[in-house]
Amino acid sequence: MSLKGKVAIVTGSSRGIGRYTSLELAQAGADVVINHHKSEEEAERVAEEVLAAGSKALVVKADVSVRREVETLVSRTVQEFGAVHILVNNAGFASGNVWETPFEDITDDLWRGPMEVDLKGTFLCSQAVAATMKQQKEGKIINVASTPAIAGDPHGFVYAVAKAGILGMTKALAWSLAPYVQVNAVALGSISTGWVKWLSHEEIRTFLDETALKRFGKPEEVARVIGFLASNGSDYMTGQTLIVDGGTVMH
Repeated sequence: MSLKGKVAIVTGSSRGIGRYTSLELAQAGADVVINHHKSEEEAERVAEEVLAAGSKALVVKADVSVRREVETLVSRTVQEFGAVHILVNNAGFASGNVWETPFEDITDDLWRGPMEVDLKGTFLCSQAVAATMKQQKEGKIINVASTPAIAGDPHGFVYAVAKAGILGMTKALAWSLAPYVQVNAVALGSISTGWVKWLSHEEIRTFLDETALKRFGKPEEVARVIGFLASNGSDYMTGQTLIVDGGTVMH
């Protein structure tokens, strides 16, 4: 997989899956825009890693739920690199309360977080890069969703609904931006990132028992799948969702 000459924006890329995705794309030759909202020091460290991989890096602070900040993110990318070929909509709202609160107790504030960051953020970022990608007649958008959007889950009601919206948006965007821009998604199962610390030992055991491979996924394993979707190996794929979950949901 070579991404030499490509420019990628990875939202929420100061840590976790976003960090590993930035490094995966950089190692394949892409210049990477590292986006963060509050984690400037961590984002700068990722930029150093991207530079060490031989690619260029640009750190841009932006709240993906705010249109003007998203537009600035994209305009700075184009000003710096002259193009944007890849967008990875990875930024998500992380909260143990959102995951644990029963349906009957969900407040407007709990509803707002995933809907604003995950769902609206994916929309705003995709809309902001659309004109450039269409003009280039080239582009890849990769959206990050989750298996509860497909199979349901006893926890994380708002999270599951927001991610289901992303899967629907992936298909709608694939039609709206065709034929030159491919839009695909990854639906993630139990990946070992910050959310694991919210779980009890019993919950961890349950997640592992429900997974055919009997382990949590690694962020770098997800990054490799995203890297494939960003490459020319996926040129005849659009509107699709790849499930990366160790065999929990099987279609």
